[in-house]
Amino acid sequence: MSDKKTIIIRFRVDERIHKEMQTKADEYFSGNLSALIRCATLKYNERQGADRENPQMIALLNSALKLIGRIGTNSNQVIRHINEQQKMFPLSFRASDLIPFNRFHDDWLTVQDMLKYLHNLITTAR
Repeated sequence: MSDKKTIIIRFRVDERIHKEMQTKADEYFSGNLSALIRCATLKYNERQGADRENPQMIALLNSALKLIGRIGTNSNQVIRHINEQQKMFPLSFRASDLIPFNRFHDDWLTVQDMLKYLHNLITTAR
């Protein structure tokens, strides 16, 4: 197989992208745009981000998602109970029926704290 480059690939870019590409080509490839593009495509590996994964962030995100799911399930059960009670006894709604939602509020505050912490981890990692 010959190392002679005979295939030409053409693509369009705007002026800003062209300037950025040319700057990188000047810096790393003595101005050779073709070498820049070959390197960028052939060395590209979709798994590169895996080296930078933070297990703490993943665990916290999984915990937050599980808690959100649990809150949804529990609130649906309480709402279903209230709706069934209203069907049988339309005027039986009491303030005590809303007590479980106070616990959900506390769980939502926990989720909010988890997400704020994740946001801080992500923004400070940049």
